Amino acid sequence: MKDYQILLYYCYTAIADPEAFREEHHRLCLALNLRGRIIVAAEGLNGTVSGLREDCEKYMETVKADPRFAKIDFKVDAADKHAFAKLHVRHKPEIVHSNLHHIDPNKHTGIHLEPQEFKKMKDQDDVVVLDVRSDYEHSVGRFKNSVTLPIENFRDFPEKMDELKEKYKDKKILTYCTGGIKCEKASAFYSSKVSRTCTNCTAALLNTVLKPTAKILKANATCLITG
Repeated sequence: MKDYQILLYYCYTAIADPEAFREEHHRLCLALNLRGRIIVAAEGLNGTVSGLREDCEKYMETVKADPRFAKIDFKVDAADKHAFAKLHVRHKPEIVHSNLHHIDPNKHTGIHLEPQEFKKMKDQDDVVVLDVRSDYEHSVGRFKNSVTLPIENFRDFPEKMDELKEKYKDKKILTYCTGGIKCEKASAFYSSKVSRTCTNCTAALLNTVLKPTAKILKANATCLITG
């Protein structure tokens, strides 16, 4: 068993005083000798940190003990050493830069699907699978037959909404990204544009691919996920 862990996580939840929370959270991470990057905003928490296994477990236990983060989903990977050189805990307007300050996933977002549900729905005729990630990200790997967007950053996503909502106005939209954080905002924003709340579903690529039923095929240096 490896001595270190890497944690990837996010949680949309209301934080009344994000600057005070940032300071408190920074102290917690320092006490546990964690390193990595954490973003705190009024809308929630987003981070990737590394540390000794027992310190990471204590961190997850402490965060989940706060009712605001009771449903946070930590993605955990084993490591031989720290993945980061330093610790940065910053207060920003959003936990993922989107220029969608008026969209609050705490109040409205897409339907969350389990990997098996996503797999069952994605090939239906009335469904479009939408990759909300950047050019660079989806060029590395994506779901077969998914719709990708010509965007350099997630903050460019809103500009593509008008063409999407017209082109797929009669379709159910399944959004996905790498960890889930972008899907939450993308599906909420899309729903607000098309006045539909039940047909936009979210799935994290990490959750789906890490399941044993998923298969990854490589073609022309592109990873096409078919499971």
